[in-house]
Amino acid sequence: MEKGLGKSKEIKEAELLKELTELRHMVDAYQAIGQAFLRIDPKGMILDVNDPFTSISGYQREELLGRSIFSLSSEENPENLNRKIIRALFKEGHWEGEVFGKRKNEDAFPAWLSVKAGKKRGNTVLSYSAVVIDFTSIKENQKHLEKMAHYDVLTNLPNRSLMYDRLYHTLSLAKRHKYHIAVLLLDLDRFKEVNDSLGHHIGDLLLVEVAERLMETVRESDTVARMGGDEFLVILPEVGSSNNAASIAQKFIDYIVKPFFLEEHEIYVSASIGITIFPIDGDDPDVLIKHADTAMYHAKAQGKNNYKFFTEDINKSTVERFTLETRFRRALDKLEFHLNYQPKVDIVTRKMVGMEALLRWYHPDQGSVMPSLFIPLAEETGLVFQLGEWALRESCRQNKDWQDQGLRPVRVSVNISPRQFKKSDFMDIIQEVLEDTGLDPQYLMLEITESTVIDNVEDTILMLRELRKMGVGVSIDDFGTGYSSLNYLNRFAIDELKIDRSFITDISKDEDQKVVNAIISLAKNLNFKIVAEGVETKEQLEFLENTECNEIQGYYFSKPMSSEEMHAILVKDEPFEGTPYLS
Repeated sequence: MEKGLGKSKEIKEAELLKELTELRHMVDAYQAIGQAFLRIDPKGMILDVNDPFTSISGYQREELLGRSIFSLSSEENPENLNRKIIRALFKEGHWEGEVFGKRKNEDAFPAWLSVKAGKKRGNTVLSYSAVVIDFTSIKENQKHLEKMAHYDVLTNLPNRSLMYDRLYHTLSLAKRHKYHIAVLLLDLDRFKEVNDSLGHHIGDLLLVEVAERLMETVRESDTVARMGGDEFLVILPEVGSSNNAASIAQKFIDYIVKPFFLEEHEIYVSASIGITIFPIDGDDPDVLIKHADTAMYHAKAQGKNNYKFFTEDINKSTVERFTLETRFRRALDKLEFHLNYQPKVDIVTRKMVGMEALLRWYHPDQGSVMPSLFIPLAEETGLVFQLGEWALRESCRQNKDWQDQGLRPVRVSVNISPRQFKKSDFMDIIQEVLEDTGLDPQYLMLEITESTVIDNVEDTILMLRELRKMGVGVSIDDFGTGYSSLNYLNRFAIDELKIDRSFITDISKDEDQKVVNAIISLAKNLNFKIVAEGVETKEQLEFLENTECNEIQGYYFSKPMSSEEMHAILVKDEPFEGTPYLS
């Protein structure tokens, strides 16, 4: 009997040893794969842990043995979770879910806990195994990704995506409580110049400073978001009247116009702002943003550094401009443009000594489009490069063709836009066009405005000297309107000055006569030719004949004419008689 009992005890001890060995192997196995593991009894008391779990918890193994697993919880209502886990283990034998653990230093951490029944004896569970995954780094990465998805990395402002969410939410509240919302779209003026001249690093610093100034101006309930580039959108809930929105917009403008001190640079920029009001201008986020954008571009067109409210008139003009731009791009593709030529007449001999090539656009459905409409559009959109090069090439080709026919050579003048003149490859384009068309450089004159040459004077001086070396003439157009420095004018390698037509139109006025006489005297002293444009009456012609003006251009002698008509004039090669255009 005693022998049998002894044997039974040995069997139990062997089984227990085997069980402990198996569990130890399980602990070691989880440790081998770096997984935090612990074994608990049915009451939740810790029987064993591996090293990864001690690393997560901050406890030593000996400190954990015999301790309740529930004491390592930092849940707000741990009792509810404990009962939920125990109930699941009793019914199903396993439980898993996200929990908040507590380290030895009392820091809470997110974790994934998976508990399942381990060794059984009959229907009795002797122990449970638990695997713990620390979610701290995962949660931090998730939080970082969420921030990247909703906040601008540079300025830390809400991005376009989060802005839309907030605008939807704000509109929903406004509709329910019946109050007004103002949406402001702000765009920095001349930001591209900062990037181009000082580099994108300074441009980024400027955007950060602008964001901070905007945030200092708004209420806590307002939203300032970066839309991208140098555009910011501001949502003002419960704005009250439009006067309040205007007041805030003016604050933005006043704050931004103050100097920015970035590294060693002192920078001045301004802002143009478009304002739209819910529910007056729309009740949809996309519509409101579009209307704010429309108003903002109108503010830029009105001189920048100001704000404009959206109106239907502004919308109409914007739609018309967009339609014009679309037609303009198609016209470039279909070559709907052509050149007219206006003679430049010697004031003494009355013979043509040159001609100015003038761009014209005839739309198949809309008819003639005024240059005052499409030239600024070409300049603004950058299409002026393509259009300007075509005009230059076509005028040179046509002039060379007339010369090849044996007609008397005259100079053709081609207007060059400010953006063309400042383009880095401008000189290469001139050289290429002359080589391709075969026109002798002495028969090409480039007309550039006074404001163009006085912008970045030193670079202009070098370019004008290069053109002179090539043999290409240069004329300063609209002279008298740009307030040129006489010192700079003396250094410019130019051939002629064209008196602006505004001084010729009112030549009967004593002050305009003095201006014209002064310009002619200046030109003579600097050895420039002088051309008077816009001459339309006998009175204007007679006044200019009594001065030392060299050439006349205007309707008195000829309107701009087609290439066919100019061909006939060149063939005839006779002095112009002249007819007053205005009575």
